[in-house]
Amino acid sequence: MCESDSGESTSSLSSFVSRSSSSSSRLSDFVDAKTELQDIYHDMSTYISRFLTLIEDNVLLKDLEMLEQLRTFASKVEAIEKVILRNRMKVAFFGRTSNGKSAVINALLHEKILPSAMGHTTSCFCQVQANGTDEAEHVKIEQEEQHLELSALNELASAHSPRALKPRTLLQVNMPRSRCSLLDYDVVLMDTPGVDVTAQLDDCLDNYCMDADVFILVLNAESTVSRVEKQFFKEVASKLSRPNLFILNNRWDVASNQEPEMEHLVKDQHVERCLRLLIDELGVYSNEEQARKRIYHVSALEALQLRNGCNTNPTTQTQERYLEFQRFENDFSNCLAESALRTKFGQHLLSAQEMLTQLEATLISPLIVKVSQLMKENRERRTDLYREMDDRERQIAGQSEALEMRVQELAELTIGGGRCVLKDQINRIIPSAVQSFSQPFHPQLPRQLGHYQRALSGQLDGLLNDAVLERLSLLLQSRLCELEIEFQGQPTEESLNWELIYSVDCQSYMRDFQPDLRFRFSWGITAFWHRLRAKLILPSHPIQNRKLLNGHKEAPPAAPLVHENRFQMIASLVKSEGSIGTLLLSGLVFRSVSWPAVLVLGSLVGTMYLYELLSWTPAAQERSFKSQYSRHLQQQLRAGVQQTVNGFELQMRQQLAKVQNWWIAETVEIRNDLDLRTTELSTKLQSMEELQLNLKKFRDRGNLLAIRLGEFQELYLSSRC
Repeated sequence: MCESDSGESTSSLSSFVSRSSSSSSRLSDFVDAKTELQDIYHDMSTYISRFLTLIEDNVLLKDLEMLEQLRTFASKVEAIEKVILRNRMKVAFFGRTSNGKSAVINALLHEKILPSAMGHTTSCFCQVQANGTDEAEHVKIEQEEQHLELSALNELASAHSPRALKPRTLLQVNMPRSRCSLLDYDVVLMDTPGVDVTAQLDDCLDNYCMDADVFILVLNAESTVSRVEKQFFKEVASKLSRPNLFILNNRWDVASNQEPEMEHLVKDQHVERCLRLLIDELGVYSNEEQARKRIYHVSALEALQLRNGCNTNPTTQTQERYLEFQRFENDFSNCLAESALRTKFGQHLLSAQEMLTQLEATLISPLIVKVSQLMKENRERRTDLYREMDDRERQIAGQSEALEMRVQELAELTIGGGRCVLKDQINRIIPSAVQSFSQPFHPQLPRQLGHYQRALSGQLDGLLNDAVLERLSLLLQSRLCELEIEFQGQPTEESLNWELIYSVDCQSYMRDFQPDLRFRFSWGITAFWHRLRAKLILPSHPIQNRKLLNGHKEAPPAAPLVHENRFQMIASLVKSEGSIGTLLLSGLVFRSVSWPAVLVLGSLVGTMYLYELLSWTPAAQERSFKSQYSRHLQQQLRAGVQQTVNGFELQMRQQLAKVQNWWIAETVEIRNDLDLRTTELSTKLQSMEELQLNLKKFRDRGNLLAIRLGEFQELYLSSRC
């Protein structure tokens, strides 16, 4: 570091350098734009990720093509995020060896970092950049992990050093951001060995320099543009669309001092040749005015000396050349920022806008329309379902009422039919079946008589059971099947095999039956008394048939010795059925009627008695047995008609209860099914409403991102360098 001659001159120089320093506002725009675009892409990544989760979690929206498109967007956003994070403004310096490329970079850095000297100095590609916040300054050979001290730069990058790296090698020079404002603004400075050396290093140029935002051609003001330099930039122009190219005629201090009187002519000659290169040969700029602003005559060495304080008393010409350098630095910084914003972020901006447009046009808006249509369809379906529920409720109520009526009808049919069939059995079938029964009858043999009664009872059992089955059970089964067909659609297997349970046991009814097969004269006094007793109501004793508390009947008093009237006395004599009564009654008649009448009457009665006695054969006894059997059985069955009918009704109601239970279960199932479908539709509608709301929120978030991108474009990409 050079020392100043005096404090006053040092203060004057610092004021001059500070007053003439270039603005870095456009460079700060790059940093701000980078931060803003990173935030936008981070929000886009979250936005797409949440939208992808929404699609994956929703069955209605799940579509493989849609998911694949979203995953593609997510991958693209993630990749661009990483690119933006790495993006820096890059400046590539070209020119023949010993033209002062490294000196220009040192002047921009305000200190001598890169080796610079007479002749061929830079041996390899040197990339000066800001290091990480936690890293010390160091140099690093590409594809190697070792960090070397900054002092090793002079040995590795200097062509005069025996340890100089080969021209194809990239040496990264990492310095703290605080060392230079350019580095603090993420500017990367790429120094090259020289176009006369790198002419055969096209692959290295493509790898290290083609991504530069600004290209600076450093010429030697003591000479003119060489053919090699022209050819090199023609190749650059062919690979890049109108690259940002600056031309520095370096060492202008030496050239102007050699022939001061020829300075303007030489300068005009340089400008003319540079204009021809920029406009005609390279086609980088379209007009002379624009191209002229990219041509500078400077002295990098003088600028560095002024900045590090080695030159404390600059001449007027030195100050003019320094101002020219500052003009270059200012124009270069502005163009660098503009170009970097356009090249680094312009395409990312378009990509983000295209993705948001595609999301809106191909996914979000169609999905909102689709969900709205589904909601409309499901609302209509739910309305139809409510209408169906009302119709089914009315139908169920009507069918339940009809079923109840049919059940009541079948119950009444069972009662009425059962009573009718049983009465017909008692009044018609039993007498007819008993009279038609034929089997040897031996009244004189008690065992044979019992066998005859059991056989008769067995035959009646079959007839009575068959009659109930044919006339009642089959009818009820048919009606029951009709009922099940009407309500269930088809009869059940149980109903097809159902029949009334009825089993009559006549022998059990006749257990207390005692037939009276004794001969009884039909015109006898006893017979007449039975006929008279059947028609007359004789007074009964007040205590007759009265029960005591222990359940036994109270015994009637003994017959009185003297009757109260003659009628009671006659009745007592007749009921006694003894010979005394007969004799007394005959005596009374004899006293009342004459002898001839008695004889005639006696002969008639005797003749009839003899006839009936001779007619009392086994066949007559069988008829009497059958008549007594029929009367007794009919009496027993009549007593149990109501109980039997109640049993029929109970059986029928039990079977009908199964139909009713099925119908109740069916109605419950129908209601549950309708309720379930209604609940499912309501739940689906609620989820659709939430989904539609989320889709609209995503659309609004996308619109906000699009607005932010538009503001970003307006703020950072609207101007051109």
